[in-house]
Amino acid sequence: MTHSDHKRYYTRFLNGHEGKLHFAAHSHHFWPDVTREAQLRYWDDTALASDEKWNKVFGEVMPKAQKHIAEILKLKDPHQIVFAPNTHELSTRLLSLFVGRPGLSVLTTSNEFHSWRRQILRLSEIPEVNVSIVSSENFMKDRRGVINELKKELTKKPDVFFLSQVFFDSGVAFTDEELLEISEAVESPTLMVVDGYHGFAAIPTDLSQLEGKIFYLGGGYKYGQGGEGVGFMVIPKGNWRPAYTGWFAEYAHLTKPQGALVGYSDDWMAFMGATQDPSGLYRFNATWDLFKSEYLTVEAIHNFVRDLQMEFLKAIPKTFIAGNNLTPLFDLNLKWHGHFLTFEAATLEEAEDIQEALKKARVLIDRRGKRLRFGFGLYHNKADVHQLLERLGNLAVKTQ
Repeated sequence: MTHSDHKRYYTRFLNGHEGKLHFAAHSHHFWPDVTREAQLRYWDDTALASDEKWNKVFGEVMPKAQKHIAEILKLKDPHQIVFAPNTHELSTRLLSLFVGRPGLSVLTTSNEFHSWRRQILRLSEIPEVNVSIVSSENFMKDRRGVINELKKELTKKPDVFFLSQVFFDSGVAFTDEELLEISEAVESPTLMVVDGYHGFAAIPTDLSQLEGKIFYLGGGYKYGQGGEGVGFMVIPKGNWRPAYTGWFAEYAHLTKPQGALVGYSDDWMAFMGATQDPSGLYRFNATWDLFKSEYLTVEAIHNFVRDLQMEFLKAIPKTFIAGNNLTPLFDLNLKWHGHFLTFEAATLEEAEDIQEALKKARVLIDRRGKRLRFGFGLYHNKADVHQLLERLGNLAVKTQ
């Protein structure tokens, strides 16, 4: 398959962005054309069945999505994967396991995604909640130091340990082996939670040795290419009783501990919430049905994207980097990195100016504070990268 072949999957999104270079695949990846038919199929199923559609959603659509996710993550048991509109809802539901307890201790890092950062900072205002934050700013240069610091903090046995597989603001990633090493330092009763949103369906991930030991969060908005509404969490087996619960959990066969009024299942259904729009699951399934039929694995996708990234780095104008005083936040060999490359500007104002200049040049990227993120995806080819390099060169000349 040539570098241009993948574009045929994305004609509608590409037509919608004609003349623009959309290098924000890590922020909102384009959807394959098959997702439009899937969306209509959901509508038609609803028209035919109305309330009875939930039988198909729970009996066919969710199990298929669970199977796709399990295959992507190398999991044996797809029945431990729960869905929600977004991962924030799932992480909040997980935290609700501790409602009513005398205190809550959380270990996390300084570079977690916005919703978690905001939520955990808000909770830290409560006297009974203790949050320990290990700085991960230096992870690219001192991986061993950050890992050792995390392992040291884990000896204090926090209730929850929350860690990103790929840091959202840089693209720097933990390897499967590093996650396994860290998990071996986790002792009961600590719950280890890995935010895999920038790893899932992007970098090859094998959770087989972590299955049943960790919670893993991911979704379809980015590299899963199903769009909104496809948040999921892989959960270990256990008698979980989240306080934040909803009527969807009543679909399961419930077990009621003696004296308890609310029962929970012993699988993924224990973490189900309430009514949600299942159309995203239709779209997600359509995407991965297509990729499976085309033998397009996550490994193949990752290698394709890495080739584009290396093509970009081979010829990126030095005037763009030096002229704008940008600092790359990645190793140039990209041995193990996410699907976006991040450059940090000297000031927030300069980062805003560069992003605006790129927008005027019809180059769409995104920004997190001072950090400018260039994301690469299946709907790009080398010609797109060369166009990007040309526009960056012209931009650098204009800004000197």
